[in-house]
Amino acid sequence: MRIAFHLGIIFIFIFLFSGCARTNAFSRFDFNEIKERATSSLRTSKIAKKDEIYGVISSIYLNEVIPKKYNGMEYFYVTIYTKDRAKLYDPNILDERSLILLLNGKLPVKIKRMDGDNMFKGLIPLNNDWNSYYLVAFEEQKSEKLSLILKSGSSDSQPLTYQKDEQ
Repeated sequence: MRIAFHLGIIFIFIFLFSGCARTNAFSRFDFNEIKERATSSLRTSKIAKKDEIYGVISSIYLNEVIPKKYNGMEYFYVTIYTKDRAKLYDPNILDERSLILLLNGKLPVKIKRMDGDNMFKGLIPLNNDWNSYYLVAFEEQKSEKLSLILKSGSSDSQPLTYQKDEQ
């Protein structure tokens, strides 16, 4: 009787744990190749103004996420949240609250402000009404190391760094 009881308990444990071996935490997520690359490319930094957090910047280097479409220049999808809703610097609009985005110390050649409901919204896990969304292009860089930084007067983000792949 005792042997049957112990065998029953062992059988229950084997049955329960054998089902766990076939799945893992990632089996619950629906990742496609582009989302996987975007997740790997996502960089986020706080924007500090003196000793206070002023905002947050997140970016994805689109050249490594969708290389067939984004090449020839350095393309980034950027989301920015700031307490005072500051916008990226546009050379055609003078605004003292503008934020300046630099790649390896150089200004972008194209900036396109986007709605929150855009073609890249699935690439960054946090989409809300408080963020500003941009597609930003810079001249192609010779350097293999890319350093994206956001500046505004007394506030800066930490550099968001990327390593270019040989293509």
